[in-house]
Amino acid sequence: MRRSIFALLLGVAALLGQPAAADARLPELGTPADTVLSPGQERQIGAEVFERLRARGGVVDDALIDGYLNDLGVRLMSSASGTRFAPNLMIVDNPSINAFTVPGGHIAVFSGLMLAAENESELAGVIAHEIAHATQRHIAQMVAAQSGNNLTAIAGFIAGALLGAVDPQLGAAVATAGIAGAAQNAINYTRMHEREADRLALDTLQRAGIDPRGMVGFFEKLQRRAGSQPGRQFEFLRTHPMTAERISAINDRLARVPPSRLGSSDSEAFRLARARLAGLLGNAGLEMEDAADRYRRAVMAQRNGRHARAIDLLAPLHRGQPGNRWFALPLASALNDQGNREEADRILEELIALYPDDTSLLRVEIDWMLDRGDAEKAYRKARNAVESRPDDPRAVLALSRAASASGRTMEHHEHLGRYFLLEGNLVAAHQELEAAYTFTADRPRAQARIDALLEEIERRAGHGDE
Repeated sequence: MRRSIFALLLGVAALLGQPAAADARLPELGTPADTVLSPGQERQIGAEVFERLRARGGVVDDALIDGYLNDLGVRLMSSASGTRFAPNLMIVDNPSINAFTVPGGHIAVFSGLMLAAENESELAGVIAHEIAHATQRHIAQMVAAQSGNNLTAIAGFIAGALLGAVDPQLGAAVATAGIAGAAQNAINYTRMHEREADRLALDTLQRAGIDPRGMVGFFEKLQRRAGSQPGRQFEFLRTHPMTAERISAINDRLARVPPSRLGSSDSEAFRLARARLAGLLGNAGLEMEDAADRYRRAVMAQRNGRHARAIDLLAPLHRGQPGNRWFALPLASALNDQGNREEADRILEELIALYPDDTSLLRVEIDWMLDRGDAEKAYRKARNAVESRPDDPRAVLALSRAASASGRTMEHHEHLGRYFLLEGNLVAAHQELEAAYTFTADRPRAQARIDALLEEIERRAGHGDE
């Protein structure tokens, strides 16, 4: 059986270096941005860019930090106006103070920015600003002026510019010939876009109950730092040009907000997420309150294989808040790594009872089973989880890993394809499902199941998933 990975996703094919017809044009749709990219096509291209970043290995992959960041993203996106996307946020391991939006609601936050933020309102202000760029579809508008209606050229612009923000060598390799030098200019936001993002971000923060003063406070802090280091230009200020007029306009709007509507400026979850990130990256230089600093030292000790020291630091925190995942999960991991599996399993089971829908805990449970050589038990556990939560991407990914470890090659590719489909990465989903299909010659039910998924991919790709 032969299927083509489209004509359906010409722009995404450019990201992967696959051949694409040179004269492919997009249909005229309802808005100026739609004449370039539909919202569905933005999601597809954004998913491809994020997958390439993950494959590059420059991402901080931590269930607790990811959970915090995406919960904050959902809180802000649900309070935003415009074309809302399901938010997908990740931390890029890069000390630069920067963040950028990938089409379709994907937002990359550099580790340097999260560590530079001193409270949640500063981080939320940057994310709300990036969400405004996404919901107003600013990248689609800018690329329209750069490359006309050619979807292949559009994908090259976006991939080259955004991937180049993390890795210039990768960005140059992905950008299509003849436009590499112009790619960065394609995502440097205009003053009009910045003013609009400022205005909408302030409204979003207020509706989300977060103090909007954190956004302008963070921007002013970056300006002061840049002014004190004349030879240094912070990446965020380069791609998001800051002017005195913009700051003045933000402050004028803030002056009209009643104090009772300013919202919260910080949270324990932010303080612990920042401390955890610092510990994972080995950053010992940030000033933190005592509990957060103790937590950072525990994470750093665990990172360096000093399990007993991590347990000593985490145990009092866990006793004080036994149901707190930030303390309980690292303590269980340290105990497990030390060889105290019975106590580690007890703490993990208590957490799962408290948070039965938290698939980050399922991921830990499956990992431990696989590490202990019990692939069949891991497979059964993951399969039961997917049966109860079939649309949970992390549960499906856990099942794919368990299927691979237990020798179920077809199911591994099938569930990995389903994971990519749930994440909106249609090209990767198509590739994995094609791989699964090669194992279905004598399995008609599996063949029909995979056929249906492939047809769903082609339908969504052919219609831009509108």
